[in-house]
Amino acid sequence: MSLILNLETSTNNCSVSIANKGKCLIMIEEYLDPPIHSDKLHLFIQYAIDISKICISQLKSICISKGPGSSYTSLRIGMSAAKGLCNSLDIPLLSLDSLTIMCHKINNIKSEFLIPIICTKSNYFYTSIFNKFKKRITPIYKKKNDCMINFFKDFMKNKHQAYYFGYNINSLSVINSLHYIPYIFFPSSMEMSILSYIQFCNNKFENITKLIPYY
Repeated sequence: MSLILNLETSTNNCSVSIANKGKCLIMIEEYLDPPIHSDKLHLFIQYAIDISKICISQLKSICISKGPGSSYTSLRIGMSAAKGLCNSLDIPLLSLDSLTIMCHKINNIKSEFLIPIICTKSNYFYTSIFNKFKKRITPIYKKKNDCMINFFKDFMKNKHQAYYFGYNINSLSVINSLHYIPYIFFPSSMEMSILSYIQFCNNKFENITKLIPYY
């Protein structure tokens, strides 16, 4: 078995899954308002292990969502938990960014480009542009919320058929010409299952000491 524990805490969604060879065996998550990941994360990890009826020593790796996210504290809690478990179990650490994770929630969209967005409480937003095959084609951008309209208008001058979606994006409602999901759309550990397995098979492990949250 290639059991991987996936942890997603980049937004208010506290999400834990266990996957075997890219197939999700169990997923536990809860949208927390306020985000009290410190109270829930380790409970969810224990629940997932108990329900899946595995021994924690069977885990081959742990994958953490490194951000970007809406809360630095939430990201730090998830990363600390992942690092602690990797150290105690002597297994490698994997990481994924939350924008890529969100893209893999999208299916049956005919748009040429996918644009996931995460807005923070500090008046900033993170975004990146993916093609229809869910491959990133730009770096991750961090911009102020009041730059949103100009940023997307500049993109639309040369590109078309873009699909916008994301977390806490109510501030985008003024852009009536864009297509996006007008409600909370958050990354989940469910979509991490296949992505973390691909990372694992390619030996794309992180340096546990040097990896820090992206915020």
